[in-house]
Amino acid sequence: MNTVADLARAFGSVIAEERRRKGMTQKSLARRIGASELYISFLECGQRKPSLNSLILIAGSLGLEPAELTRRVCSELESFSGSRHAAA
Repeated sequence: MNTVADLARAFGSVIAEERRRKGMTQKSLARRIGASELYISFLECGQRKPSLNSLILIAGSLGLEPAELTRRVCSELESFSGSRHAAA
């Protein structure tokens, strides 16, 4: 069973990967969404959970539809579950 912490980690992993793929820094992503670089860092480390508004802004800044970002997060979450079951 996935926890809220797992969801936050999955979201962070996906946005960090996509941000790097686009050649963006945490600072540039933060500026695009009107947030601090520290907020992006916390999101990417899974220490914060994004609001719906932040999710929409981040998706747009990364050139993704919110639904696509959410789909990627769900896929990442499934990989966490698979890793946990393989280790058990």
